[in-house]
Amino acid sequence: MQEALQTWLNWHNLFDLSLVGILLALAWRMIRGSLVVYLLVGVLAFNLLFQLAQWLELPLFSALLEQFVGLGVLALIIVFQPEIRKFLLMIGRNAEPSKLGKLGRLMDGVVYNEQEEQGWIRAVSEACARLSENRTGALIVIARTSELKLFAATGMPVDALISSDLLEAIFRKESPLHDGAVILAKGRIQAASCVLPLEEHNSNPSTKHGMRHKAALGMSENSDALVVLVSEESGLIVLADNGQFSDPLTPNDLMHRISSTL
Repeated sequence: MQEALQTWLNWHNLFDLSLVGILLALAWRMIRGSLVVYLLVGVLAFNLLFQLAQWLELPLFSALLEQFVGLGVLALIIVFQPEIRKFLLMIGRNAEPSKLGKLGRLMDGVVYNEQEEQGWIRAVSEACARLSENRTGALIVIARTSELKLFAATGMPVDALISSDLLEAIFRKESPLHDGAVILAKGRIQAASCVLPLEEHNSNPSTKHGMRHKAALGMSENSDALVVLVSEESGLIVLADNGQFSDPLTPNDLMHRISSTL
């Protein structure tokens, strides 16, 4: 028994178990606190019932359960589709070219120009500062590895250089483009008045988000983009990234956060 245990506990099997443990930990992190946990318990209970029926040699009952087990994989994919998408997106974010700095930008076909980049980032922070002072709500989506063309197609094409005056003019209440989000990509304003996906579920039930906040979180959950939000009620500036809001930022803090996360 001891020899068999020592033979089984080799580096290959331990490495295999470690990988399985990491995947299970990541899966639990995604589904914890959601209704998916109860669905998963139901699926496991159903499979245990199927194994019990086979052990008790109940052919008719086992055959009936087997039909459901055969469709189980497809059902799990349908039920857990949002969680599977988040899992794959999380893996893709960790492998995105932007993590490689200048080399990643060259892989994306983007010419690295630090002066130009700092210029439009400063323009965004200046616009947010004035919008915050005037209590004017705003949603500014900053593309990273993806140009977000599908989301830009929901709004009005602009294709203009980024400037603080233009951003401020777009979000003024009398502007026909103020209702929606502005999408920035490759140093240009791609589109305005864009429709963003809403957050799928509030991870903190005690926090009630407005529609603008839900759109900011939803966009950061469904893409690798950064989303700058200016609250119309409080005038606070926050940054949404990977489904999480930052603490309230000053315009100067915002500029540094964008520069460090692009």
